[in-house]
Amino acid sequence: MIAIRIAQARADKEPFEIEVDGKKVPAYAGETVSTALQAAGIQIFFRQENSYPPSKLFCGMGTCRQCLIMIDDQISCLACQTLVYPGMKVRTSP
Repeated sequence: MIAIRIAQARADKEPFEIEVDGKKVPAYAGETVSTALQAAGIQIFFRQENSYPPSKLFCGMGTCRQCLIMIDDQISCLACQTLVYPGMKVRTSP
């Protein structure tokens, strides 16, 4: 799967970087974390310490809670409802 963004939606915005599991990922103001991750080709959003399989984005509206991540050391943040900001640090596993 090739990750893309719709060019028209970001034409007037300057990109910035967020950090996802130690890697720099480009993002734009107004995007959710899940949008930035998907555009960067990251599809696994949540890994648990136990034997459950990793989770991908499912509903995209916060109901299923399959996109729980850690943002700036705050646990249980929903990637599909949280807007990105410059310097954000995201962890997809505990």
